[in-house]
Amino acid sequence: MKKYISYMLFAVLSLAFMASCTDYLSIPVEADKTDEDVFGDYYNFQGYVDQLYLYIPNPIQLTSDNTWGGETISTTGHCTGYNAIRGLYWQFTTRGYMNWVDDKNQGLWQGGWNAIRATNLGLANLHLLQATEEERNWIEGQLLFFRAFFHQEMLAAWGPIPYLKEILVDDFQQPRFFEYNGKTGYQAVAEQVIEDMHRAAELLPIAWPEPTKNLGRCTALTAKGYEARACLYAGSPLMTEYSGTSLDDRRAAQVDKGYMERAAAAAGELIMLAKNNPEYYGLLDWEHYSDMFYTVELDKSPWSKETLWAREHNVKGQGCITNILGRIHLPDQSIFGGNAVNNTPTQNYVDLFEMKNGSLYDKSMDGETYMENGTQRLRMWDDRDARFRRNIYVDRDVAGLKDDPDPKKKSTRLFLYTGGKTRNADNCQTPYYIHKYWPKGANKLDNGTIYKNMRFMVPLMRLAEIYLIYAEAVNEAYGDPGRTAGGCDITGLEAVNIIRQRADGQPPTDSNGGVHGSFRKMILNERAVELCFEGFYWFDIRRYKLGENMNGEEVQTLDFDAEWTNFSRRTLLNRTFETPKHYWMPFPSDLCKMYPEFMQNTGWE
Repeated sequence: MKKYISYMLFAVLSLAFMASCTDYLSIPVEADKTDEDVFGDYYNFQGYVDQLYLYIPNPIQLTSDNTWGGETISTTGHCTGYNAIRGLYWQFTTRGYMNWVDDKNQGLWQGGWNAIRATNLGLANLHLLQATEEERNWIEGQLLFFRAFFHQEMLAAWGPIPYLKEILVDDFQQPRFFEYNGKTGYQAVAEQVIEDMHRAAELLPIAWPEPTKNLGRCTALTAKGYEARACLYAGSPLMTEYSGTSLDDRRAAQVDKGYMERAAAAAGELIMLAKNNPEYYGLLDWEHYSDMFYTVELDKSPWSKETLWAREHNVKGQGCITNILGRIHLPDQSIFGGNAVNNTPTQNYVDLFEMKNGSLYDKSMDGETYMENGTQRLRMWDDRDARFRRNIYVDRDVAGLKDDPDPKKKSTRLFLYTGGKTRNADNCQTPYYIHKYWPKGANKLDNGTIYKNMRFMVPLMRLAEIYLIYAEAVNEAYGDPGRTAGGCDITGLEAVNIIRQRADGQPPTDSNGGVHGSFRKMILNERAVELCFEGFYWFDIRRYKLGENMNGEEVQTLDFDAEWTNFSRRTLLNRTFETPKHYWMPFPSDLCKMYPEFMQNTGWE
């Protein structure tokens, strides 16, 4: 009988294919366990599967977040906001979500291949499971989901990669480009992701028994959501272009309507599943919108009815601020527990938020003032889409309970004018801070309970994204957002307007994209606003090949005085986005030297 060799440790596969062909297994204390001990009953097999959840990377770690698209800017090279806007993708691979270093903050590349190997090990031993049909389905569904999830995350960032469906034993030289079901390149990999996700959606439960106890497990809706996203991405121009037989064999960079039809159908099915199970799923109302991003309640998770997938973790309070959020998004160590260097939103990104009447923001409004109850106010911040202030703090905002307008005294007011206490050349290049994951009152001056209990979460997928996938895919597939798909009872246009109007009644758009001039342009802007700082912007500007138009773009900040009498924009630097280099992440150099079939992405050689 075979020994249980490193199943519980997932057999550390060093940098995937970079491992020695004979060193990827290690023998733990549990080596006296047999295959039947681990995989023979539901309880033990589920324990094996549970370890896969630990490989889901956190989008915000230490001094790195997921603003890979240039949403933010920073002054220091270890911050995402410094590297993204300069195209320094190599830096993404040493920390944060894309990290490929094998350490305690294991990222997508290293952790992903380890997890994929573990899923294939589990699937290879599924025949040993003695359980009910339902339990067997749940085990298989989770394994298929995780295999597809990690492949999809790496595929979308690095481009065509091998799709591993079995444990590698002798042949480690897996080619990047291959054929599957008549597809090649990116779409060949996507087909297998879609296939696994579709089957996982059939096997997984709509909701797990004892939902609180099983919080964070993937469900049928999670799998269906990733099926929709995989189809959407596979049908986007960049991915269609790289669906040839090599890096040099490129196809026309255009929308693949077949994949968009499939994306619309999957998203439509998911929307109806959520509607038919309101006790488990639904869009949060505006009053509770932030509940899916943070909480200050003891022993409560930010996971909500809108959350379809995320990394569930229990770090909270001082540890959460000192070691995670404070290092990247918070100012002033003495008051807020923040770091000396921050990622702060650029003026360019702030300009994407519409006015509350649905019109585009006009730069001529910079500094336009009005009086309200004897107090000077600024239209450029007050008369905006309500999501702007939910996600971003501006000058004179109070980030806590103790407020004092005197900058010489300690308070939780943010002084973000040029030269203000909260803003200086060392920590804040723009007059904005990310508010999305930072609860009001979580600081060192206010209620200690709030500071102690705060937890935040970055959703990897939520229901609002599915509504926007549906709207985009319907429009791209049929040329008419007024159509329906997947048995859904709303049109693509209605879907995007549900998301817009949820935001404190933001005016609806029309089938022509309203003030944006096209439905595609409008939906991409809507994604940038609704899903801001959640890691989608980079994928969107890449998949529609918008990044090359941003090369050389002036990255701006806004300067103004404490009295709000003089406002001017200032260019901090010119953005770098080289084509085709910055459309894909670089692979580990050693991996690309092992054999010619695994070539480095163009520009990173």
